[in-house]
Amino acid sequence: MHYLLVGNGPTKDLARVADAADSIVQINHCRHAERLSAKKTQHVFIANMGETVSAPLCQAIKERSALLRDATIIRGRNPLFYTSKRAYLETKSWGRSLQDYQLTQSWRMLSNMWPITSVSLLSSVRLEYQMLRLGMPEAAMPSTGMIAYDWLLRQLKPDDRLTIEGFTFEGWPGHPWEIERELILSVHA
Repeated sequence: MHYLLVGNGPTKDLARVADAADSIVQINHCRHAERLSAKKTQHVFIANMGETVSAPLCQAIKERSALLRDATIIRGRNPLFYTSKRAYLETKSWGRSLQDYQLTQSWRMLSNMWPITSVSLLSSVRLEYQMLRLGMPEAAMPSTGMIAYDWLLRQLKPDDRLTIEGFTFEGWPGHPWEIERELILSVHA
């Protein structure tokens, strides 16, 4: 099986790699959905945290429903894990409000159109631990793309392949972009 993980950044050879892929995974706004096979797009990972991000991206997905009709929506932030992490960080910083750690319900607008699931608690704990060991600040969190990448790595069988397109490793300052770049590019250089 050949998987293709597509971010929202510029792509180099998307048409060719999309044709070769058996399964496509997109993230957040799915900015390249118009150029990808709806039948091959099987998963869309979303950021279900931070209302200023979550609501617009869920609306963008809803507007692309015909292009994502066969997908399963996966909430990248496990609710139990991130509720616990937020409580821990707020306790540690004496009650300072952490708006970006606010889980949202925006994904519910998608629930009558797609099956929706979450990344597992175990997967969230394991990735967090790995990123912290590599130097991620305690208050940071992996990006949705990193979560999707990590999830896909766990799905791969020995003969499977994974291609990555559309990742620039930049954006919201709460993500450990340099660590993510090193992790992903060291495997997929």
